[in-house]
Amino acid sequence: MMSSLVHVAPAPLARPGRTLGELVPGFLQWFAFVRRRSPHTVYNYGKDLQSFLRFCEQAELVMPAAVTFRHVEFYLGWLQTARGLKPRSANRHLHALRTFWTYLIREGLATGNPAAECFMLPERKVLPGYLSVPEQERVLAALAADLSLLGRRDYALVATALLTGLRCSELAVLQVAHVDLEAGRLRVVNGKGGKDRELPLIPRLVAILRGYLDDVRPALINRPVGQLVRETPHGPWALVQAVKGRSVYRGLHTRDRAEAERLRAELIPLPAPPPFVFVNACATNGYRARRAGLALSPKTIFALVRRAVAPIIGRPVHPHMLRHSFASRLRENGADLQLIQEALGHANINTTTMYAHLTTNRRRQELARLLD
Repeated sequence: MMSSLVHVAPAPLARPGRTLGELVPGFLQWFAFVRRRSPHTVYNYGKDLQSFLRFCEQAELVMPAAVTFRHVEFYLGWLQTARGLKPRSANRHLHALRTFWTYLIREGLATGNPAAECFMLPERKVLPGYLSVPEQERVLAALAADLSLLGRRDYALVATALLTGLRCSELAVLQVAHVDLEAGRLRVVNGKGGKDRELPLIPRLVAILRGYLDDVRPALINRPVGQLVRETPHGPWALVQAVKGRSVYRGLHTRDRAEAERLRAELIPLPAPPPFVFVNACATNGYRARRAGLALSPKTIFALVRRAVAPIIGRPVHPHMLRHSFASRLRENGADLQLIQEALGHANINTTTMYAHLTTNRRRQELARLLD
């Protein structure tokens, strides 16, 4: 019979649903390559989702369909009570969950977004911490007094932060090619959100950066990395390399130091100069030797600002406070919020409205007159 000759393919086995833990890596890849988010943003989303996965493990929630908005609301409460997070940080976790479930819905892995049904937690509106104009001037005057290489580098970095409002990450990757001292402008390339912007350089900052770029930076990037000449206990100069904290003599013995330096330069040519404005100055052993002449990391800039600025004004300071100080200085001199938004590179003017509540000197005088 003809019917007996017809081959009927067996129905494909249904693929079992993937767990939340299995879906997170795919989401992070999509977030990085499709949504084009920065590595820093992807890393933070990954951390927040790992925290949620630990919560789900305790609650025995394995599949996306098992999570309801009540679970998410309980999670937000758990973040505040058990982990001590502030509402702003808890809202960041909620935003990560909303984006994660949006991805699941787009991929056909979920039918609803439980995080979208949760309300954002009310956040307390606080004024940004900043340095007053007299404090800024005191900091710049104190840092200008240090004439060492590192002191002049730190002075140029802090002055750039105070007088341009660059983010810590933008300071770290600022390149010499993006600083035009003749035209008096600075270009931020691929800033937060992938946006570029230009900022004016006032003559005061131009003078500071010119002295740093002409005299200090060349001395920092041309320092020998890891290997240098040193006088041996027996007299001759020799090539020395730092190995695990110990000085190891590598030969090249000569009685004349100039000759030793010339031979070292021939044996160990200096690397190509880095493109970055603010560079690491360490030229000794271990990790610091590998970082010599390279860009300062945001973590290093954070520690640098805390170490250099905090003792001068007597309270803790971090790089973003210098950015707030730049905005407050503009506001003090009568700048409107749109101008401040453009200078800071804010995507949304709602972010800039935090500076609307700062009382300028002119407003303080007017209030004092009305209250007199």
